[in-house]
Amino acid sequence: MKSLISLVLFFVFSVVLAAERPNIVFILLDDTGWNALDIPADPEIDGSGSAFYQTPHSSKLALSGVRFSMAYSPAPTCGPTRTSIQYGQSPSMVGKFAEALPTNLPPPSDAMISRLKAAWPEYRAAHFGKWHQRTRTPEDIGYDESDGQTMNAEGNQCPPDDPKLTFSLARKTNDFMTRQVADGHPFFVQVSFYANHLKYMALPETIKKYEARKDKATQYQNSALWAAMHEDMDMAIGSIVETVEQLGIRENTYFIYTADNGYESKVDQWKPVEQRTYHKAYPILSHKYMISEGGLRVPFVISGPGIPAGKSSRVPVVGWDILPTVLDMAGATDHIPEGVEGGSLLSLCENGGTGSVERKDPFMVFRYTKRQGNLDVAIVQDRYKLLRDIGSGKEHLWSLWDDLGEQKNLIGKLPQKAALLRGNLDGYFERLGWDQEEHINYKMIKRK
Repeated sequence: MKSLISLVLFFVFSVVLAAERPNIVFILLDDTGWNALDIPADPEIDGSGSAFYQTPHSSKLALSGVRFSMAYSPAPTCGPTRTSIQYGQSPSMVGKFAEALPTNLPPPSDAMISRLKAAWPEYRAAHFGKWHQRTRTPEDIGYDESDGQTMNAEGNQCPPDDPKLTFSLARKTNDFMTRQVADGHPFFVQVSFYANHLKYMALPETIKKYEARKDKATQYQNSALWAAMHEDMDMAIGSIVETVEQLGIRENTYFIYTADNGYESKVDQWKPVEQRTYHKAYPILSHKYMISEGGLRVPFVISGPGIPAGKSSRVPVVGWDILPTVLDMAGATDHIPEGVEGGSLLSLCENGGTGSVERKDPFMVFRYTKRQGNLDVAIVQDRYKLLRDIGSGKEHLWSLWDDLGEQKNLIGKLPQKAALLRGNLDGYFERLGWDQEEHINYKMIKRK
């Protein structure tokens, strides 16, 4: 009898703990720059929000928590970023660049969802939408449900009433959440929208709306089709948030909202740094494929229990911070793998975006290989950025708070700062065993 009572008590206690575990909704946008919301990422920076795009649901979500204006995607293209997020390591660490397969992936057991479920087996996890990782399926690294190894093509095969599969992705997400609540399981769900990747698609009525809003367009943000696609996605995001509220779990659900890289364009793709121009991300420079700020800076929002509303932050954050943040949200920091480079953002968010992030390194390193064999590498540290074109050896140093557009090269004016960043950049690659000089003539097999 005592053993039966103990078993019953253990079961009841386990159910109570499961009910207390937070739910986590991770929303990943495609090809979306830092200023894509209709509220500013930073209220003190003109142009950090859009006067043309309308995003009422995403903006409401952003205003319910902390939004970061100095947020970086792990890479300026899709695949490396998506791989980096799942393992909490930079693309350089996992050896993932452009379309080439990664060369140094951690074991599946060290992936984000594997570690979450190792800590708390009661969690259920799903990934819907674009996966864009050929080496492993979502199920290989712990997800219970998914759309499989989807790429860009799936997002272009859509019925007219579901452009970019935007609305069906929301429906799948809502159904998954509803089932988990009914079954008493805490959940993690990642919805990876195909928007705003090429091919651009939107509902006809939303396109007409923006064709009538041309007076709100700017020199850089003026495409009615892109704006309509973006707002369609915003409507889908609104339905996900609404479902969480209707299920009565909003107070126990975290939202993470970001993008895989900056806005799509190929205008600057082969240009040296000095010739790069402004695009949708203005006042920051360039676009996707570039490790200029326009290729890397993305929207980044965290909202949820204990996080104050209406806060903005200039603390630098990056996509490889998501894994430790998720495990921290779930009370599983002891399950963060040793090789993780990111740091949890939870306490920073609970403090209204004030403070710092504890990572293995006090800097972030980025690398991008271009088709013609040229490489750019960059390091961001202490609000400064040093970028090196390896082919020419030319270096650029910018103060990112004072020079958002990366126009004033301080390499000759701040030699000590340049030396610090240069030493950290080179030391990082040496630690990985990557010889920059040997890779000058590296060519991508296929450009994304």
